[in-house]
Amino acid sequence: MDALASIDWGVMLRPEYRSMLLKGIEYTLALTAGAIAGGLLLGMVVAFGRLASSRWIRLPATAYVELVRTIPLLAHVMFWYFAVPEMLPEELKRALYKHDVGFYASLAALILYSAAFISEDIRSGIRGIPHGQAEAANSLGFGFFDTFRLVVLPQALRATVPPLLGQAMNITKNTTVALMVGVGELAFVTRAVNDASFLSVGVYAFTTVFFLLIAIVLTALGKWYQHRYPAR
Repeated sequence: MDALASIDWGVMLRPEYRSMLLKGIEYTLALTAGAIAGGLLLGMVVAFGRLASSRWIRLPATAYVELVRTIPLLAHVMFWYFAVPEMLPEELKRALYKHDVGFYASLAALILYSAAFISEDIRSGIRGIPHGQAEAANSLGFGFFDTFRLVVLPQALRATVPPLLGQAMNITKNTTVALMVGVGELAFVTRAVNDASFLSVGVYAFTTVFFLLIAIVLTALGKWYQHRYPAR
């Protein structure tokens, strides 16, 4: 209790630091939302590719998942920040450098990295649906796409919500890697505020509490969902 009382929690209320911390939270949430949306869409495409009957579709999708998950996220961010812009045509490169290259590079890396993990959750959910349900839908006159869209996919997504919430938690934490390319997300701003104020304990305690609250909210949502929609 004495340790908690000694923390200067008011550091985030000081005008000169409050705006910086709020801007860092804004960048963190923007990266998180973009990576979740993009990762979910790309993850669904990759999951369908891994379940395809054609090996010309299945093998590239499998190679993508295995390759991306093997490489550290920091390496992905560095590649998109330093290498990809240099491979673009000169006009496109100049246009890109007029914007926040670090933010978009980090977002692209987070999407591609997260999609590899999300695809496995979706694929597991789809494979968990009994094959007899698809056969029953076919016997009722449903075609392949209607069977998948109306019978298989809704049940698969329902089963994958809890692990997807876990992926959302991981994505939120992974946004801190963006500080390595100068993106002003919360970890980057925390370091800047600490360097300016020398109030290390209060600043880092604030950042810790922020990520802890995100984890608590997502965990609570997962437990509520499992209680509201128990596995069958």
